Amino acid sequence: MWASLRKLFDKQTHHHAVAGLHWQEDSCSIIVLTKQGDSMQCTFRRTLSFQGADWAKPLEQCLKELPAVADVLLVLAPEFYQLVQVDKPQVPEAELKAALRWQLKELVSLELDDMQFDYLDLPSSHQQQMPRLQLVVSSQDQLRELVRCVHQAKLPITTILPEEWLLKDLIPAQPQPTLVLSHRSGQDISMMIVRGAQVCFSRRIRGLQQLEQLSLDALQQGYLDTLGLEVQRSVDYFEGQMKQAPVKHMFLALDTELQENIAGFFRELGFAKVELMDFSQWFPDLPLVQQAQFAVPLAAALGSQVLAVQEIKLENAR
Repeated sequence: MWASLRKLFDKQTHHHAVAGLHWQEDSCSIIVLTKQGDSMQCTFRRTLSFQGADWAKPLEQCLKELPAVADVLLVLAPEFYQLVQVDKPQVPEAELKAALRWQLKELVSLELDDMQFDYLDLPSSHQQQMPRLQLVVSSQDQLRELVRCVHQAKLPITTILPEEWLLKDLIPAQPQPTLVLSHRSGQDISMMIVRGAQVCFSRRIRGLQQLEQLSLDALQQGYLDTLGLEVQRSVDYFEGQMKQAPVKHMFLALDTELQENIAGFFRELGFAKVELMDFSQWFPDLPLVQQAQFAVPLAAALGSQVLAVQEIKLENAR
């Protein structure tokens, strides 16, 4: 892994730019961060819309307009992967992926030979008997077609990531569990609990997709109560069943003008600190509500910069 990060950083020292490409069912959001002095600036952003399978030509045209970049971070929206949790198989590390593949056969809708998957360790406590993993599983055939299109534009894809695990890179690392609630138009609300740089818990809150279309009256007539109940259930599970520390801090990245009203609701619900994620540093010309659509590709691009800098520090310490 460190060798690949060195290669990534070497490229960036020449081109000083990295692109985050967020792939969704009917659209694609792209940003480019370019190094200017000691900081990174957003020098390109675009959202493409398309219908079903008619995505190749608009994406190809957009990629031609990109400035020179050292790396492309491809982020998949939830419709392109499945998340599952399993007990960690008690096998040697070299055999872990093979054991997980056969376990997944019974848990996801993909054929065994079409699975592409990765995993992360979930936090454990001394009261848990078995360590657990969260796995993200996608279709190799779908990924192959998308990667082929990007490579045809002579752009390098170093990393493919699930949307689920990224927004943690846009908030300061917290010593205590912190909840991140996010939403994009037409999608289910995403909930994630992180501690430091670790994703501890994540889920989608189903049936609450049209948040950006709701008035304050509609929010107060049952919507917020439903959302609050689902959030509280997840927090109770995290603190009770997973035996983790209390969650008192929350960040919101919601594509609605009523974010502050929602923040006030969660403060009344008992969260000690509720903050709005503000990306004005990167998108100073966009209102806060429109910034949320670029949050995911921004997180991917920034994450690659952090890893590259960490690798250089590691090399200098040797």
